Amino acid sequence: MDDEEEEISCPKCSLTLQTPFILCKQCPGLVKICTQCFSKGAEFGIHENDHAYTIVRDDFPIFENSWSAEEEVLLLKVMADCGYGNWQDVAQRMRVRSKNEVEKHYNKVYINQPHVELPQFPEADLQRFPCPVVYKLCDDPPRYPDSSQIFQLMGGYMAGRGDFNVEHDNFMELELRAIDFNESPAQEKDYLEERLKFEVLDVYQNCISDRCWRKRIIRKYGLINIRKHRLDHGMYPTKFKELLDLLRPFTRLCNPEGFDKYTQALNLQFELKRSIHKLIECRENGITKQRSVKIFKVLKSRRNEMKSRRHLLDDILIHMKDETSCQTWLQKQAVLETMSKGAANLPLPSAPRRSAPPMDIVGLPGYERLSKKERELCAGVRLVPEAYLEFREILVGECKRNGFLRLQQARTLIKIDVNKTRKLYDFLVSQGLITKEPG
Repeated sequence: MDDEEEEISCPKCSLTLQTPFILCKQCPGLVKICTQCFSKGAEFGIHENDHAYTIVRDDFPIFENSWSAEEEVLLLKVMADCGYGNWQDVAQRMRVRSKNEVEKHYNKVYINQPHVELPQFPEADLQRFPCPVVYKLCDDPPRYPDSSQIFQLMGGYMAGRGDFNVEHDNFMELELRAIDFNESPAQEKDYLEERLKFEVLDVYQNCISDRCWRKRIIRKYGLINIRKHRLDHGMYPTKFKELLDLLRPFTRLCNPEGFDKYTQALNLQFELKRSIHKLIECRENGITKQRSVKIFKVLKSRRNEMKSRRHLLDDILIHMKDETSCQTWLQKQAVLETMSKGAANLPLPSAPRRSAPPMDIVGLPGYERLSKKERELCAGVRLVPEAYLEFREILVGECKRNGFLRLQQARTLIKIDVNKTRKLYDFLVSQGLITKEPG
């Protein structure tokens, strides 16, 4: 074993490989990839992300269950540096093993039993495929009756002779029946007409080639097998099926396996986006634990069901809880009934404006500096304590400079709602902090 092992880097991200990493089984030269690039489906050179691969790791035991393969390799490397008998130095280099553990394990495995067989790892268990595609080019389709709808969906394909009942450009042969190259000796040879005949034959030859190309596409992709397409179509969600139908014309641009892998990748992207949107919805609703998502879905379904059952009677019952609102609603109904009988247009009574509830200012900055009456004022007019202290200082300072303070001046100094300014002004006057204009 060399003193210094050559560091191997990932060919995609150039980072030093650490176990576990991925070893490609199909590319020549033992291509090794880190797990991050492998999870992203990295491709480079002749390596593709659907190649068979092996996971290279060293976290399994070899001789003893308490010693991993990584520790065995490190032990042999350290012993080559420190030498036999320097167990204290070896233990310090190992870091996770004591002096007695190192000595006992090395003597047992490499001195007393030097010919212990290594465990066998079958190659079949180590080879994996990231994206297996089960696909048959064209299964033998069932022979449906000619009058059935499925037979029409199969494009008139006749499984007995492996051909179609109606060809592409089916009446092309009718254009050739009038062409005759056997001319009588008395007729003069017309080169333009002869060239036109050959052009018609070229068009027919292109038609024959087009027919063969279409048949090859249909056979290669198994498009005549309706049962297979129904099974493949049913494995995807409903919203993705609409996109899949739009992609059907592009099947001719790639091979069948490539198109299947492309649709599988699109479906995976669709599922990931849907999962991300669900997580965003949960986070917006304050769900931060995975175990709470199930409860949130149940409550959301119940809430949607309750919304679907709501009707106008629910709105009436809401008004019935408030006596004033109930009277207003009854007056509206009476006016509407009177208007429906041909009476003059009457103004509809409006519902009284509800006053805003007091604001909870407990714990806000400046709350401790307020008196009991000042706290009641701030909660009633919905004013934060810091803003109240600032406005009080401005109004009291202006009153000291002029000897009095008018309400109009207070409204000019503080730019808030006029009703709040009036309540604040009256409160400061009642508390003796400011005085009105004399006279």
